[in-house]
Amino acid sequence: MNRQNLKTSLVAVPLVTAALLGTAALPAHAASPAATTATAVAEQSVSVAADAPKPRVIIHTDKGANGVQVANAISNIREKNRGKFVEKARDAAFEKSGKRYNVVIINLAQKHKENLNTVRLYANVQYGGIYYGLYIAETGTFTNQGDGGYINWAFRGWYKRNGMTVTFRRP
Repeated sequence: MNRQNLKTSLVAVPLVTAALLGTAALPAHAASPAATTATAVAEQSVSVAADAPKPRVIIHTDKGANGVQVANAISNIREKNRGKFVEKARDAAFEKSGKRYNVVIINLAQKHKENLNTVRLYANVQYGGIYYGLYIAETGTFTNQGDGGYINWAFRGWYKRNGMTVTFRRP
């Protein structure tokens, strides 16, 4: 499955489902035969502007990071400002995964290099027409090789930053 087909499947996958997913376009840590897709969008009445995008989340790997809770929290964010959405998604992932792991969310249109160890969760997040990769991991490095700013990436946890490279450690 190429990245464009993955983007298409983000829209086509029914809500609140779990099924096996072809993993050719996923990071190596998500490509195990046991990788499953779980989507969750809670239907709640939220008073926000009608034109705020409704995020969709597909979890490909969940190894103890409370993936359904992370997906529900991000799916419930109603924010018109893309940069603020990315910050809120980062914070929701950090909070719902128990504040025990490092979190990175990146616009998948940006070139990047991830060398994360013990990835606890990998998910795709769709916000309007933008597709993000969400990583929750214990340690490792992550480099954004594209544009910075909250509209393209955000991270949280225990880290040292050197330019566009972040090195994560355990708490």
